[in-house]
Amino acid sequence: MIDFRYHAMSLAAVFVALALGLLLGVTLGDTSLVADARGGLEDSLKGDLNEARQASNDRKDQIKRQTEFMGAAYPQLVSDRLSSQRVATIGSAEVAQSTLKSVTRAVEPAGANVTYIAQLLAKPQYAKIADALDLNDVLNDETPTAAEADQLGRAVGRRLARGRNTTVMRRLVFSRLSGDFKRSRLFAYARQEPTDADTPEGKILDGFERGVVAGLSQQAARVAGVENTTTEPSNIEWYNSLGLSTVDDIQDFAGYYSLVSIFNGAKGDYGYKDTADSIVPQVGP
Repeated sequence: MIDFRYHAMSLAAVFVALALGLLLGVTLGDTSLVADARGGLEDSLKGDLNEARQASNDRKDQIKRQTEFMGAAYPQLVSDRLSSQRVATIGSAEVAQSTLKSVTRAVEPAGANVTYIAQLLAKPQYAKIADALDLNDVLNDETPTAAEADQLGRAVGRRLARGRNTTVMRRLVFSRLSGDFKRSRLFAYARQEPTDADTPEGKILDGFERGVVAGLSQQAARVAGVENTTTEPSNIEWYNSLGLSTVDDIQDFAGYYSLVSIFNGAKGDYGYKDTADSIVPQVGP
C-alpha cells in the first residue's frame, strides 16, 4: 500500500525542481537580453556624441569664418568716420581692462586717436581733491554728502574734458592712466557698480561718479556709456539717467559700430539687452 505522506512529499519535490528550473532559465535569458540592450545603447550614445562633436566643430569653424570676415570688413565700414578725433576712455575702479580696451578697438579703425585710458580711484580723497582744485566751498566736511560729491565730481568732469589740472587728476582722481592726458572731444565711459553700492561710502562714490559723467557731458562733444553683454548689474538705466546713449555689447563688432555711430551723432541704446532700441543704429541712405 502506497504511503500518502510519501506520495505528497514526492509531488512537492517535483514542483520545486520545476520552479527552480524555470527560474534559472529566465535569469540566464535576462542576462543575455541586458547585455544586448546595453551594447545597443552604448553604440547609440557613441553615435550621438560623435554627431554632436562634429556639429560643434562645424559651428566653431563657422563662427571663426564670420569673425575673420568682420575683422576684415569693419575697418572699411567705419573708415574715416572719426578721422583725427580725440577719444578718451574712462572707467570705474572695478571695470575690466578688457572693456576699456574694446573702445580702442572700436574707434581706431575709424581714424580716431585714443588720447588716454583711465580708471577712477575706488576711494577718492574728496577733501584733498577739493583743496587741490580750490573747491573747498563745495564741501562742508571732510566726508561729503552724496550731493556734495556730485558737485565735486561735476567740477572734476569739466576739467577732464578740457584736459586741465593734469597733476591733480593723475595723483588724486585716477588709479591708472595710460596715454597723454589732454583735451578730448569724445568720451566713452565704462561703469561697474561697486560691491559696496548700498553702503554710505558707496552712495557717496555714486554721487561723485555721476558728477564726473555729468561734468564731461557739459563740456565734451559726446559721451557714450558702454558695457559688455556680461556686465552685471547692467548700467544702461544709470547712463540713461544722465542722458547718455549706450552700447551694451562693446566686446563685439556690432558694439564697435554702434559706438562709432554714437560719436557721429546717433542717439539711443544699442546692443542685445532688453533695454536696447536695436542691435545697431540705423544705417543712413
